[in-house]
Amino acid sequence: MKFRKALSIFMAVSMLAGMASVNVMAAEEKEETAEETTLTMWSWTPITRTCEKMLEAFEEENPGINIEFSYYNYDPEYLSALSAAAASDNLPDIIGLQPGSLTAQYADYLIDYTEYAEKDWGENWKENYPEMIVNQIQMGNKEGDEGNYILPVEAQVITIVYNKNVFEKFNLEVPTTYDEFKEVCSVLSENGVAPLFLGGANGWQHVNVFTMLCSQLDTTMFDKAQAGEIKWTDEKMVEAMSNYKLMFDDGIFQVGAMSADANTNGTPAFVSDSAAMMALGSWWCQEFTAEDPAQIVKDWDFGFFYLPPVGTAEKAATPVGGIDFGFGITKNCKNPEAAWKALKSFSSGAGIQACADDVNNLPAFKGIQPKNEELNADLVEQFNSFAKDLDSAMNQRIGEPTIETALQNALAGVGTGELTPEEACQAVQDAQDAL
Repeated sequence: MKFRKALSIFMAVSMLAGMASVNVMAAEEKEETAEETTLTMWSWTPITRTCEKMLEAFEEENPGINIEFSYYNYDPEYLSALSAAAASDNLPDIIGLQPGSLTAQYADYLIDYTEYAEKDWGENWKENYPEMIVNQIQMGNKEGDEGNYILPVEAQVITIVYNKNVFEKFNLEVPTTYDEFKEVCSVLSENGVAPLFLGGANGWQHVNVFTMLCSQLDTTMFDKAQAGEIKWTDEKMVEAMSNYKLMFDDGIFQVGAMSADANTNGTPAFVSDSAAMMALGSWWCQEFTAEDPAQIVKDWDFGFFYLPPVGTAEKAATPVGGIDFGFGITKNCKNPEAAWKALKSFSSGAGIQACADDVNNLPAFKGIQPKNEELNADLVEQFNSFAKDLDSAMNQRIGEPTIETALQNALAGVGTGELTPEEACQAVQDAQDAL
């Protein structure tokens, strides 16, 4: 009897020890599995220092998920890498995207994340974003495709940024009319300072200025032309293109603009008082948090204004912008749930808060503001004013890759004088007709 009792006790203890051992092994296996969850991600943005902060913030919240990030310059490195990886069915788990043409180009390789968004944010999840952002999420989708492939991370508003030091040096005021604008540019050019610096070697610079000009005439015509509701040869489109040519003819842009690069030539000139203005926008704020910024950046001697009415226009440009970039999950991803956690953090959680604190660009998700107490007060005020302007921003994005290329080439042709405004608009319409 005592033997049986002792045996029972021994067996019970053994079972408990075995269960404990199994539990420990299971916990270790679970921990091991969590540590092995690694996601690969490619992008050209956000800039390296901001991306490191974004990834660190995410991984602190999700210690079981690691992200191997590969950074590329956008054109041609990133675009070439994506193209090659898609052709060989070797895309990473997460890819950086722009709305419209770039997302459309890779939509077949991406998962529709709608069910994840609805699970976490409800059926009305898109109400978390400004209307312009919402309109760009499905921009470029094939007819009848209601899928969501790009989750917005950051947004932007495009404006004219000006160097306050240069304006003060030559006693210049922010122009509100085209005559004032021409006079400001004339004074600057006469004194050896680039007036409105244009990176003419960059297609995006041309499109940014052109969309500003479109907004001065009709805030709907840019989208209507893309939708085929009006032709690119519509008289208002030709008028906007003519106003663009006028900016070259009247010396608004610097000499040699068509061979200049916005980043390698424009930015150094801008911070060294060799250029007075640039067609940039809300992303310029990120210069403040650079590791060793120029003194003008430390003092934040920059202001912003919307392009005054050019040529035949009667009103200044409205805010123009929308999604700066977002991320998508590829069909190659073996753990889409983990990838969604990353995207959610980058859009609405610790990841995007890290970006906002670095003033990298505007959070696309509503209600997120910088919490970094070391930021310049004027900078924060400008940053938050851009976020408010998003609600009334005109779309800057193009849904079809062919049209984007055609428009960039047409604008460059006007800039070099190789195309008249009418010929440029016809070239874009020819590209649309050929689709």
